[in-house]
Amino acid sequence: MSILLRRAFVLHRRPFKNTSLLLELFVEGEGRFPAVSRGGAKGSTAGLLQPFTPLRLGWGGRGEVKSLHEVEPDDYQLDRLVGKPLFCGLYLNELLMRLVPRSEPHDQLFGDYIRTLSSLVGEIPLDWSLRLFEMRLLQAAGYELVTDVTLENEPVEPGRNYLYQKGRGFSESPVELSADTSNIISGRTLIALHNKTCDDIQLRQEAKQLLRRVIDYHLDYNPLKSRELFG
Repeated sequence: MSILLRRAFVLHRRPFKNTSLLLELFVEGEGRFPAVSRGGAKGSTAGLLQPFTPLRLGWGGRGEVKSLHEVEPDDYQLDRLVGKPLFCGLYLNELLMRLVPRSEPHDQLFGDYIRTLSSLVGEIPLDWSLRLFEMRLLQAAGYELVTDVTLENEPVEPGRNYLYQKGRGFSESPVELSADTSNIISGRTLIALHNKTCDDIQLRQEAKQLLRRVIDYHLDYNPLKSRELFG
Protein backbone atom coordinates (compact mmCIF):
# COMPACT_ATOMS: atom_id res chain seq x y z
CA MET A 1 0.00 0.00 0.00
CA SER A 2 1.25 3.47 -0.80
CA ILE A 3 2.29 5.51 2.25
CA LEU A 4 1.89 8.98 0.80
CA LEU A 5 -1.08 10.13 -1.18
CA ARG A 6 -0.01 10.74 -4.78
CA ARG A 7 -1.27 13.39 -7.16
CA ALA A 8 -3.48 11.77 -9.77
CA PHE A 9 -6.18 12.06 -12.41
CA VAL A 10 -8.89 9.70 -13.57
CA LEU A 11 -8.51 9.10 -17.31
CA HIS A 12 -11.54 6.84 -17.64
CA ARG A 13 -14.16 5.23 -15.43
CA ARG A 14 -16.90 2.67 -15.84
CA PRO A 15 -19.30 0.83 -13.50
CA PHE A 16 -18.03 -2.40 -11.97
CA LYS A 17 -19.99 -4.94 -9.92
CA ASN A 18 -23.05 -2.88 -8.99
CA THR A 19 -21.68 -0.05 -6.82
CA SER A 20 -17.96 -0.11 -7.65
CA LEU A 21 -15.94 1.70 -10.31
CA LEU A 22 -13.17 0.45 -12.54
CA LEU A 23 -10.81 3.35 -13.11
CA GLU A 24 -7.88 4.07 -15.36
CA LEU A 25 -5.57 6.37 -13.41
CA PHE A 26 -2.65 8.63 -14.32
CA VAL A 27 -0.55 9.07 -11.17
CA GLU A 28 2.52 11.18 -10.55
CA GLY A 29 5.52 8.93 -9.92
CA GLU A 30 3.63 5.80 -10.99
CA GLY A 31 2.29 6.43 -14.48
CA ARG A 32 -0.89 4.81 -15.74
CA PHE A 33 -2.61 1.83 -14.09
CA PRO A 34 -6.11 0.43 -13.43
CA ALA A 35 -7.75 0.47 -10.01
CA VAL A 36 -11.07 -0.49 -8.44
CA SER A 37 -12.94 1.86 -6.14
CA ARG A 38 -15.25 -0.41 -4.16
CA GLY A 39 -18.55 1.33 -3.57
CA GLY A 40 -17.16 4.34 -5.42
CA ALA A 41 -20.15 4.70 -7.72
CA LYS A 42 -22.44 5.71 -4.85
CA GLY A 43 -20.09 6.66 -2.01
CA SER A 44 -18.85 10.02 -0.85
CA THR A 45 -16.01 9.95 -3.39
CA ALA A 46 -18.23 9.41 -6.44
CA GLY A 47 -18.21 13.11 -7.27
CA LEU A 48 -14.44 13.30 -7.01
CA LEU A 49 -13.59 10.27 -9.13
CA GLN A 50 -14.20 12.11 -12.39
CA PRO A 51 -11.87 12.98 -15.26
CA PHE A 52 -10.12 16.37 -15.03
CA THR A 53 -10.47 16.54 -11.23
CA PRO A 54 -7.05 16.92 -9.51
CA LEU A 55 -6.83 14.23 -6.82
CA ARG A 56 -4.57 12.70 -4.21
CA LEU A 57 -4.92 8.94 -4.01
CA GLY A 58 -3.79 6.01 -1.90
CA TRP A 59 -4.07 2.40 -3.05
CA GLY A 60 -2.91 -1.14 -2.41
CA GLY A 61 -2.67 -4.58 -3.99
CA ARG A 62 -0.04 -6.70 -5.68
CA GLY A 63 -1.83 -7.40 -8.94
CA GLU A 64 -2.10 -5.20 -12.02
CA VAL A 65 -5.48 -3.86 -10.87
CA LYS A 66 -5.04 -1.98 -7.60
CA SER A 67 -7.60 -1.34 -4.87
CA LEU A 68 -8.24 2.32 -4.15
CA HIS A 69 -8.26 3.07 -0.42
CA GLU A 70 -8.01 6.84 -0.06
CA VAL A 71 -9.35 9.68 -2.19
CA GLU A 72 -8.87 13.37 -1.49
CA PRO A 73 -9.16 16.49 -3.65
CA ASP A 74 -5.85 18.05 -4.53
CA ASP A 75 -5.13 21.64 -3.54
CA TYR A 76 -4.48 22.48 -7.19
CA GLN A 77 -7.62 23.69 -8.94
CA LEU A 78 -8.51 23.50 -12.63
CA ASP A 79 -11.26 25.42 -14.40
CA ARG A 80 -14.19 23.26 -15.44
CA LEU A 81 -14.01 22.04 -19.02
CA VAL A 82 -17.15 22.42 -21.13
CA GLY A 83 -17.87 22.35 -24.84
CA LYS A 84 -14.88 22.06 -27.16
CA PRO A 85 -12.31 22.26 -24.31
CA LEU A 86 -14.02 19.21 -22.80
CA PHE A 87 -13.73 17.34 -26.10
CA CYS A 88 -10.04 18.28 -26.21
CA GLY A 89 -9.59 16.94 -22.68
CA LEU A 90 -11.21 13.64 -23.61
CA TYR A 91 -8.87 13.46 -26.59
CA LEU A 92 -5.85 13.94 -24.32
CA ASN A 93 -7.08 11.16 -22.03
CA GLU A 94 -7.57 8.74 -24.90
CA LEU A 95 -4.10 9.52 -26.25
CA LEU A 96 -2.59 8.72 -22.86
CA MET A 97 -4.49 5.45 -22.65
CA ARG A 98 -3.59 4.39 -26.18
CA LEU A 99 0.04 5.48 -26.45
CA VAL A 100 1.51 5.33 -22.93
CA PRO A 101 2.21 1.82 -21.58
CA ARG A 102 0.95 1.05 -18.09
CA SER A 103 3.18 1.21 -15.01
CA GLU A 104 5.85 3.45 -16.54
CA PRO A 105 6.48 6.65 -14.53
CA HIS A 106 6.16 9.77 -16.66
CA ASP A 107 6.51 12.65 -14.24
CA GLN A 108 7.35 15.22 -16.89
CA LEU A 109 4.38 14.12 -18.97
CA PHE A 110 2.19 14.31 -15.87
CA GLY A 111 3.19 17.96 -15.50
CA ASP A 112 2.63 18.55 -19.22
CA TYR A 113 -0.85 17.06 -18.87
CA ILE A 114 -1.78 19.46 -16.05
CA ARG A 115 -0.43 22.46 -17.95
CA THR A 116 -2.30 21.43 -21.09
CA LEU A 117 -5.60 21.04 -19.23
CA SER A 118 -5.07 24.54 -17.84
CA SER A 119 -4.30 25.93 -21.29
CA LEU A 120 -7.56 24.57 -22.73
CA VAL A 121 -9.39 27.44 -21.02
CA GLY A 122 -6.57 29.97 -21.48
CA GLU A 123 -5.37 32.26 -24.25
CA ILE A 124 -3.44 29.66 -26.28
CA PRO A 125 -5.47 28.42 -29.28
CA LEU A 126 -6.99 25.03 -28.50
CA ASP A 127 -5.52 23.36 -31.54
CA TRP A 128 -2.00 24.51 -30.71
CA SER A 129 -2.31 23.31 -27.11
CA LEU A 130 -3.14 19.87 -28.50
CA ARG A 131 -0.20 19.91 -30.92
CA LEU A 132 2.28 20.73 -28.19
CA PHE A 133 0.93 17.95 -25.97
CA GLU A 134 1.00 15.48 -28.85
CA MET A 135 4.68 16.27 -29.41
CA ARG A 136 5.50 15.76 -25.71
CA LEU A 137 3.46 12.57 -25.56
CA LEU A 138 5.20 11.10 -28.59
CA GLN A 139 8.55 11.80 -26.98
CA ALA A 140 7.50 10.22 -23.67
CA ALA A 141 6.18 7.14 -25.48
CA GLY A 142 9.49 6.66 -27.30
CA TYR A 143 8.33 8.07 -30.65
CA GLU A 144 10.03 11.47 -30.54
CA LEU A 145 9.42 13.53 -33.68
CA VAL A 146 12.54 15.56 -34.50
CA THR A 147 11.46 18.64 -36.45
CA ASP A 148 14.58 20.81 -36.58
CA VAL A 149 16.98 18.39 -38.30
CA THR A 150 16.44 16.09 -41.27
CA LEU A 151 17.28 12.42 -41.52
CA GLU A 152 20.39 13.53 -43.43
CA ASN A 153 21.40 15.60 -40.37
CA GLU A 154 20.77 18.87 -42.18
CA PRO A 155 18.98 21.76 -40.43
CA VAL A 156 15.37 22.30 -41.45
CA GLU A 157 14.98 25.53 -43.40
CA PRO A 158 11.76 27.60 -43.48
CA GLY A 159 11.76 28.05 -47.27
CA ARG A 160 11.88 24.35 -48.11
CA ASN A 161 9.45 21.46 -48.11
CA TYR A 162 10.13 18.10 -46.47
CA LEU A 163 8.91 14.55 -46.86
CA TYR A 164 7.68 12.75 -43.74
CA GLN A 165 8.92 9.16 -43.71
CA LYS A 166 6.67 7.17 -41.41
CA GLY A 167 8.25 6.19 -38.14
CA ARG A 168 11.57 7.83 -39.06
CA GLY A 169 11.48 11.57 -39.60
CA PHE A 170 11.88 14.11 -42.40
CA SER A 171 13.97 14.36 -45.53
CA GLU A 172 14.05 17.10 -48.12
CA SER A 173 11.26 16.46 -50.60
CA PRO A 174 12.16 15.63 -54.21
CA VAL A 175 11.85 18.28 -56.91
CA GLU A 176 9.19 16.27 -58.74
CA LEU A 177 6.38 15.35 -56.37
CA SER A 178 4.03 12.44 -56.91
CA ALA A 179 0.27 12.94 -57.05
CA ASP A 180 0.08 12.18 -53.33
CA THR A 181 1.50 15.17 -51.45
CA SER A 182 -0.07 14.35 -48.08
CA ASN A 183 3.33 13.63 -46.54
CA ILE A 184 4.93 16.87 -47.72
CA ILE A 185 5.43 19.36 -44.86
CA SER A 186 6.72 22.91 -45.01
CA GLY A 187 9.87 23.80 -43.15
CA ARG A 188 8.00 26.67 -41.50
CA THR A 189 5.60 24.24 -39.87
CA LEU A 190 8.40 21.99 -38.64
CA ILE A 191 10.27 24.95 -37.16
CA ALA A 192 7.09 26.18 -35.47
CA LEU A 193 6.69 22.79 -33.81
CA HIS A 194 10.33 22.83 -32.71
CA ASN A 195 10.04 26.37 -31.30
CA LYS A 196 6.64 25.58 -29.71
CA THR A 197 5.10 28.79 -30.99
CA CYS A 198 2.82 29.52 -33.94
CA ASP A 199 0.35 32.33 -34.69
CA ASP A 200 -0.31 31.28 -38.31
CA ILE A 201 -3.59 29.40 -38.76
CA GLN A 202 -2.42 27.72 -41.98
CA LEU A 203 0.73 26.38 -40.32
CA ARG A 204 -1.29 25.14 -37.35
CA GLN A 205 -3.61 23.30 -39.72
CA GLU A 206 -0.64 21.68 -41.46
CA ALA A 207 0.79 20.71 -38.06
CA LYS A 208 -2.56 19.14 -37.16
CA GLN A 209 -2.58 16.98 -40.27
CA LEU A 210 1.04 15.97 -39.74
CA LEU A 211 0.55 14.96 -36.10
CA ARG A 212 -2.59 13.05 -37.04
CA ARG A 213 -0.63 10.99 -39.55
CA VAL A 214 2.18 10.38 -37.07
CA ILE A 215 -0.18 9.30 -34.28
CA ASP A 216 -2.27 7.13 -36.60
CA TYR A 217 0.90 5.34 -37.69
CA HIS A 218 1.90 4.56 -34.10
CA LEU A 219 -1.66 3.39 -33.34
CA ASP A 220 -1.55 1.00 -36.30
CA TYR A 221 -4.37 3.10 -37.78
CA ASN A 222 -6.88 2.05 -35.14
CA PRO A 223 -9.21 5.08 -34.89
CA LEU A 224 -9.51 7.31 -31.84
CA LYS A 225 -13.11 7.56 -30.64
CA SER A 226 -12.65 11.06 -29.20
CA ARG A 227 -11.95 12.49 -32.66
CA GLU A 228 -15.59 11.85 -33.55
CA LEU A 229 -16.60 14.53 -31.04
CA PHE A 230 -15.04 17.25 -33.19
CA GLY A 231 -17.31 16.47 -36.14
